[in-house]
Amino acid sequence: MQRHFDEELGQLKDKLFKMGLLAEEAIRRSVESLIKRNSKLAEEVIEGDQKINILEIEIDEFGHELIALRQPTAVDLRFITMVLKINSDLERAGDQAVNIAESAIAISREAPLKSYLDIPKMADLAIAMVKESLDSFVERDAAAAKAICERDDELDDLKDRVYGELQEAMKNRTIEIPQAVSLIMVAHNLERIGDLATNIAEDVIYVAKGIDIRHHITERRGD
Repeated sequence: MQRHFDEELGQLKDKLFKMGLLAEEAIRRSVESLIKRNSKLAEEVIEGDQKINILEIEIDEFGHELIALRQPTAVDLRFITMVLKINSDLERAGDQAVNIAESAIAISREAPLKSYLDIPKMADLAIAMVKESLDSFVERDAAAAKAICERDDELDDLKDRVYGELQEAMKNRTIEIPQAVSLIMVAHNLERIGDLATNIAEDVIYVAKGIDIRHHITERRGD
């Protein structure tokens, strides 16, 4: 019985890892559609969100089924609970990718931009945070998860810089206001993805150590 349950937990983890890959790819392709002014690619990201939504439901149902039928306790219950939370965060990351794709379509209708500022750098960091947070979950690596939490500040700083540069560009009329607003929204979407990756990392620490750090800032930051 325990062996079969362990196999089911492995299946649940595999489904979550697949969810992570879909979310990462959606983010990557949405930013690519923005930089390359590729509306077709952006539309594919929007259409592909249905796969993420379907998988979210599948994971959610499977996890709750395991809780109801297997009545797990202690570590196993904590693991399933965290999978369900991470599943929700990944689905929301996919939604942010859709928002970026929609902004990409709007921007592609305007005159080409000379620069996308630090948005590509923000995207690389956000994607890395999602990937590394999932890797830390698979390995139950609390130290790696804590490092991801700390990287969120870097992403916030990049977002603030993008905001400031776009505000200056609007003031100097070197960019059209609709384009600037769309780019501000993209920066916001990427910052939110970083927040979701941080949520996952916090959950990893909870699974690995049984410690909830969401309201323990000094412990999280290592101050």
